[in-house]
Amino acid sequence: MRRTGLAALVCLALAPLAFGQAPSKSVAAKGGTSAEEELKQIDHKWLDAEKRYDVAYCEKFFSDSYVLVLADGQMLTKKQWLGILGSAADRPTLEVLNPDDIQVHLFGNVAILTDHTTIKGHDSKGNSMDGQYRVFRVVTKENGSWRAAGVVMNKIG
Repeated sequence: MRRTGLAALVCLALAPLAFGQAPSKSVAAKGGTSAEEELKQIDHKWLDAEKRYDVAYCEKFFSDSYVLVLADGQMLTKKQWLGILGSAADRPTLEVLNPDDIQVHLFGNVAILTDHTTIKGHDSKGNSMDGQYRVFRVVTKENGSWRAAGVVMNKIG
């Protein structure tokens, strides 16, 4: 588990170099869909789970070393983010959490997903989170299943 976390952090740090390389070709996945399509579906399922505050799904899906970097630079661990999602008093209200233009960059057992995400809602203190975000997500394949390793969000404009 620790090796996967380290690999995810290295991917986050070296992302600019990774985009200079050619990603490996998508390979056939379950049900005859490509790995790229599978990862796009995972991206939507992941965000739907967060919007519904489905802590049980996120607990299983996030790797133990999961890291979330918010647009304001705040960094949250898996435990911290799940604590926020699970607390009615602390969690954000997410009316819209919609990714589009999802790009998949596959490097063996590591995938980098970039997307444009629209968020409408507010944090637990009532501060607006409305806006357009460029999001960088890292998922790693562990024991045959994709798991979230990290996210970096940047507000556009």
